[in-house]
Amino acid sequence: MVEKKLKWVDFYFDFISPYSYLAATQLEKFSESNPVEFEWAPVNLPKLIKLSGNKPPGMIKNKALYSLRDLKRWADYLQVPFKMIRPGSFDSRPALRIAAGLDNADRQRFSMGVFEALWSGEIDPREEGWLERLFVLKGFSTAWCQCANDSLNEDTESALKAGAFGVPTFILHGKGRPELFFGIDHLDFLARAIKKG
Repeated sequence: MVEKKLKWVDFYFDFISPYSYLAATQLEKFSESNPVEFEWAPVNLPKLIKLSGNKPPGMIKNKALYSLRDLKRWADYLQVPFKMIRPGSFDSRPALRIAAGLDNADRQRFSMGVFEALWSGEIDPREEGWLERLFVLKGFSTAWCQCANDSLNEDTESALKAGAFGVPTFILHGKGRPELFFGIDHLDFLARAIKKG
């Protein structure tokens, strides 16, 4: 864990979530405008959805169709590359376990590399060996693979206890009771809450 400032935000994410990717692209700029640090916290999204009683967007036809259009709108608005990957078509847990084992600075660097490679279309996660190719593409230290740990289930349980039901979820700490914000469209509300304190 990072040494906390007076205020910090747990950023719960999964690499299979395109909305997590879009949110992640904004966090550096967000931190420049707001006195807060992000603690990147990988979770197993399918497990979190199941435990919370939520349903994946892909299981609801109209929601799935809307989400695809909405993701394209967001990517265009944020001016970030985006290529849709069919939901449920790859397993993000090996990469999440590596992220979980790194310190926060390396976790952020690694996670951004994974997000960018996956959701820009640089790497196809449906192909065997995609994670190894990603390490070469991004120039990551292979020693990071040795950091992989099994805390993913604990982190997912922590997210659930904090009130999360999906990702991206942001939990603001350091101003009394922790406050939850869900979705990229709530970053403005998160900024307001930070400044209000």
